[in-house]
Amino acid sequence: MAWQDRLTAAAYTSPSGLRFVFSYENVSKSVSKKTSAYNFPDAEGTYIQDLGHTGRKYPLRAIFWGDDYDEQAEAFEAALLERGVGRLEHPLYGIKNVVPFGDIERSDDLKTAANQAIVQVQFWETIGVVYPTGQTDPADLVVQAVEDYNTTASEQFAETVELGLASERANFKGRYNLLLDTAQAALKDIADTQDDVRQAFNAVYDSINSSIDTLVSDPLTLAFQTTILLQAPALVSTGIQARLDAYGNLIDQLTTTTWTPGLNSENTNSFLTEELYASTAVISVVLSAVNNQFETKTDAITVADTLLTFADQVIAWRDLNYDSLSAIDTGGAYQKYLEAVSLAAGFLVEISFSLKQERSFILDRPRSIIDLVAELYGEVDEQLDFFIQSNELTGSEILELPKGRKIVYFV
Repeated sequence: MAWQDRLTAAAYTSPSGLRFVFSYENVSKSVSKKTSAYNFPDAEGTYIQDLGHTGRKYPLRAIFWGDDYDEQAEAFEAALLERGVGRLEHPLYGIKNVVPFGDIERSDDLKTAANQAIVQVQFWETIGVVYPTGQTDPADLVVQAVEDYNTTASEQFAETVELGLASERANFKGRYNLLLDTAQAALKDIADTQDDVRQAFNAVYDSINSSIDTLVSDPLTLAFQTTILLQAPALVSTGIQARLDAYGNLIDQLTTTTWTPGLNSENTNSFLTEELYASTAVISVVLSAVNNQFETKTDAITVADTLLTFADQVIAWRDLNYDSLSAIDTGGAYQKYLEAVSLAAGFLVEISFSLKQERSFILDRPRSIIDLVAELYGEVDEQLDFFIQSNELTGSEILELPKGRKIVYFV
């Protein structure tokens, strides 16, 4: 079969179900890769972050002709303006779910082609949902949202800081060094609990610290390295409470200043730097949540509540500073921030339904923990440490649980 035989009629079906067949001329399509390039001063080559691709775009010149061409073109234009997803039957590229995008242009050449109208429109392929679920694992969606935040926050930071003046660069460098050391001090103990995380954390810190003079001229790479630095301790396998405490302490330190307009853009630059650190600290809690094995429903819900508290704390602080500085937030990073937080909170609530639920009672007589654990859980070896930790037993209580002691267990 020749290529001519594979061509089909061109048609568009609107969201309301109206179908229009039209003539066409040459056809084309385009697609963009969702990639970002990062150059690190102390490494050869370029790191390319690949986040897939956009929907394809199909520009078309739809031609209507004949005695009623004007009515056909008018109805087609009205169909293109309907809200919702339509269906494009492309003559060469197949059937696609699309939304007409951008300007729609119509020309009626009354002198040279009096019975013809041409409507130029660009159809964009759409997935039809706000948050696509390409993976079946909800945790994968959260991790993808974190990666999207890292890219968007880095790009927005690079676009909004103003470093044209020597005074702005000097002030920016000083503030960045201060926040870098603050983050390093807050998170170092957590990173040191696991060798691979410690090595990664120290390597990124050293890279930023030693190359800050160069990175001031490359705020995109500086911001991206910062997101990697702050999120590294979130990947340790130790208990999540220590990570929550460390990130919470960092968030508290970062959200104390209310900035007011100052010389040039120096104060605004300082706030934007703090915002990057504070928002990324919250996103690091998101990453901690999906990098943790929860045993009980209470634990999962507690982490969800803590995450939302941290997120609200940073939002209130950033809103106050945007108002104080009369600054404009482009909103791209904020949207990705909210998406990652909401997906993580939803993930924690979802898994909580399959986890052990808390029960409690008061001892009516002294008990041995061995006997009590065997009675409550049916076996001892796998549950003894968990029982001691969940009840926060003291040394004497491990020897014998006294009468009147509240006991917590999980089923």
